[in-house]
Amino acid sequence: MTTMNTEYQTIDGARFVAADATELMNQLRADSFNPEEDLPGYCRATARASKIQTGKPHRAWPPQALVDDLLASGLISTTDKTTNH
Repeated sequence: MTTMNTEYQTIDGARFVAADATELMNQLRADSFNPEEDLPGYCRATARASKIQTGKPHRAWPPQALVDDLLASGLISTTDKTTNH
């Protein structure tokens, strides 16, 4: 089976590989020093912090909207990877 994964890089150089936005946000949450109680809470906190950092609004939900906004604001970037399983 061929799966399209995307490699994401944060502005501080951390790299994550995820199949979709929800998987990426779960990985970022697991790696966070402040993971919040659940994924929606983490996404809300990330959207708030991103707005403070960039001055641009970031949608908190669904995860795809937040990832799209993080990409648009330059807080993360991507590289597509294809893996065979």
